[in-house]
Amino acid sequence: MYDEIVGKILESLDSTHKIEGASPRLSWENYRACKIDAKNFHAITKKFSGRSIAFIDGGNAEIIGSGSFSLNLVRICSVIYKDNKRIGTKKFEILAFVQAVSQNNEIHFKTTFFKAKNSLEMDEFSFSSFDRALMLGFNRAEISSMPNAIRRFAELKLAKLIAEEKLADIIVLDGNLQGTLTNENEYLDELYAPCGRNDIVLAALSKTTSLFTDNGDLLSAVLGNLSPSGPWFYHPIAEISSASHKAEMFFAKLHESSRHIFRLEIFNEQKAKAEETINSLAGNCIDPIFIGYPYGLVEADKIARVSHNEKESLKTIFLAKLSSKNIEKYLNSANAHEILDRVSF
Repeated sequence: MYDEIVGKILESLDSTHKIEGASPRLSWENYRACKIDAKNFHAITKKFSGRSIAFIDGGNAEIIGSGSFSLNLVRICSVIYKDNKRIGTKKFEILAFVQAVSQNNEIHFKTTFFKAKNSLEMDEFSFSSFDRALMLGFNRAEISSMPNAIRRFAELKLAKLIAEEKLADIIVLDGNLQGTLTNENEYLDELYAPCGRNDIVLAALSKTTSLFTDNGDLLSAVLGNLSPSGPWFYHPIAEISSASHKAEMFFAKLHESSRHIFRLEIFNEQKAKAEETINSLAGNCIDPIFIGYPYGLVEADKIARVSHNEKESLKTIFLAKLSSKNIEKYLNSANAHEILDRVSF
């Protein structure tokens, strides 16, 4: 049986060929895919431009929660490099309390922020539990889906702070520049303004990508099969005219020894600076810990992560303070998975 399964997997991988003339499959409106052509590969030179790069990432962990409320620690970090040397870091923490409330005869998830030891100022907001961006299928969104939205908004807020204070020449977000969450476009527009005003290039790098070609092949795999040797970037992918995605899209292999091809986006008004930006970014991708991936993002991810020990310590503090308030019946609505994880057979 296992050999049959392995054969099926290999058969599916063999279907990815060197396909010129195919196009990326982009199902969104206001996108026009460009046909894949080998002439659209461009060499990366990895020249240091002397420009500083701020890498931004975030992490979060639920401290206590139930089906009706969730207390989360959100940590956001930026690491700034220049000529491959770290020249600065910023780290902020946010305690975010999300509760289910009735609003206009519907359930909404309202978020309130509390100041931690080094807080980032955030405005309160709420999402409908039937917000399509949070729902899974046709089911009402769960309150546990909110922290990812909070973290994303906080990352954009930190990027805006860096742009306003001119702390770096290039800002690189983890992810992309597409506004998919309700109100996310407002945060993006507030970031684009100081980037344009202060001549700061805004980019985003996705660790994973699931874009396909119109033949059903994985786009990154097709480009990898067609690509020349050495580091490269590929452009154009598509013409984007979406108001919620003001980006120029690239794919790139950022080191000759890398096994990974990443989706890279740059604010579309800064398209002319794309090649210089990609070359500068590739210069930060030489560390063997993850060759071909910016070390600044590796470091930002490490600093922003909320460890299990931190989470459990905060959980103990809050449960002790709530011990006399009989909240167990609320917590029991969400902890069945934890109980099963502890069961040994």
